[in-house]
Amino acid sequence: MFEFIRGQVVSKAPTHVIVEAGGIGYRLFIPVSTYERLPEKGEVSLLVHLYVREDQMKLYGFATADERDLFELLTSVPGVGPSIALLALSSGSVGAIKGAIRDGNSDYLQKIRGIGKKMAQRIVLELKGYLEETFVAAAAQEPGRGTFNDAVLALVKLGYMRRSAEQAVRKAEVKLAGETSVESLVKESFKHL
Repeated sequence: MFEFIRGQVVSKAPTHVIVEAGGIGYRLFIPVSTYERLPEKGEVSLLVHLYVREDQMKLYGFATADERDLFELLTSVPGVGPSIALLALSSGSVGAIKGAIRDGNSDYLQKIRGIGKKMAQRIVLELKGYLEETFVAAAAQEPGRGTFNDAVLALVKLGYMRRSAEQAVRKAEVKLAGETSVESLVKESFKHL
């Protein structure tokens, strides 16, 4: 419904910012990473997410699309509300959280206040496959790494962890020194897993 808000910072705190736009003051709840990027006063533009329940409506603001995307991914998991998603974003970088989910590292997620063992495992279970697919799609865009990325994707699809698959493919590349087919890389990678 709302994509972004542009206006003047009236006041800010580590948990929220008040932005005046069109004569209206909007309170946006924000992660610490967004707070650190905001000026004390002056114009600002924030991406927003409107959260609606039968008894409340809240606006959440983000400095980057990655923050908002991860917030929306986390809140798509049953039992993870916007408060917990915001705490997660305030506790670690987007890359670290995505990496922990992708690698199945629920211990990292348990360090976030409000996330216990079962919730951390649920987050990993619900989002791991999605993040692996988006990682592989992004990695495929890297120039000159198509064969490497295809070999990693093949191993991930066979059930290996992404990090282990990458390490094995790197070792296979060194061993084969010049062989560029995906098939030979995957075969050699099995020796290093």
